[in-house]
Amino acid sequence: MKLGRIHAVAVSVLFLTFTAIAQDDLGKQLAKVAGQNAVSYVSPLLSGLGADLNSGLYHSADLHEILGFDVGVKLSAVTPKDEDKVFDFVLPDHITYSGVTLQAGIDYDKVITGSPTALGEKSGREVKVKSTSSFVPLRGQTIFTTPQGFNLKGVPLIVPQAAVGLPLGFEVIGRFIPTTTVPPSSYGDPVGKVSFVGFGVRHSIDQYIPLCPIDIAVHFMTQKLTISDNDDNKILSGSGIAYGAEVSKSLAVLTLYGGFQIEKSSWNIEPYRFSDPSTNTTVTLDGFSVDGKNTSRFHAGVRLLLLFVNIHADYSFAKQPVITAGVGITFR
Repeated sequence: MKLGRIHAVAVSVLFLTFTAIAQDDLGKQLAKVAGQNAVSYVSPLLSGLGADLNSGLYHSADLHEILGFDVGVKLSAVTPKDEDKVFDFVLPDHITYSGVTLQAGIDYDKVITGSPTALGEKSGREVKVKSTSSFVPLRGQTIFTTPQGFNLKGVPLIVPQAAVGLPLGFEVIGRFIPTTTVPPSSYGDPVGKVSFVGFGVRHSIDQYIPLCPIDIAVHFMTQKLTISDNDDNKILSGSGIAYGAEVSKSLAVLTLYGGFQIEKSSWNIEPYRFSDPSTNTTVTLDGFSVDGKNTSRFHAGVRLLLLFVNIHADYSFAKQPVITAGVGITFR
């Protein structure tokens, strides 16, 4: 599997997830939200991506010998829960509409329950003037629509990964996609740019335990992903950090593995334009940060090694469970 092909596959699937972000779609929806509404709207999507980012770091605790290596791709996916698809949208105390200042609780509802997050359905909730409003001509009119979601059944992320064995029981891990411009199709215009880099190190622990019947290792990983538009204006950046311990046991061509990991992910939304319904004006808001839900996880998986080809899959038990699968070439 050539590294260039791995990059192409990884970038393509990254953009299946990030097309809405790299294009104006998410920007148009963010233009409707500010403050806690903005955080509540994008958090489920970004938290899911952060959980993906910290997944698939290994498929065995048996580290490579010196200059032994493997290279492949990892696909991770979080399946959203129902509560991740909706939130309570809180409207301002006043909205200016058709030259009239309307008041929350009297002319329209202050809180709109069931408004979709970025993962939710592709239709926002309409805010209508109440039938009891004193502004009779406006009764029943839609004065605002909450942002729509993108109806995502899952939050996938695919990344290329390579690992190389070093002396003294160490192994280095690398994840890398150079800054790449990718169109949505062979005939479309570019939708933006993505760059991704990750670095990690693992160390064998069972080498210090005589006659240890299982393989034991520890790991540390740090990563960063950036999405920009075609003018190199950063739209979104995310980072992940993870460290933990793993064990494995090989049984002929099968390897059972599992472990525990402590982790963190965070995402930064850059400054964006916001259409303020309270004043009927557009302003530029400062960006904001979102932290992922997962702070730790247990995971278990199985690997099938056929000559030089390894196929593996695991499941992570965490606040946001993650399913990960991978395929690659291994030389011990």
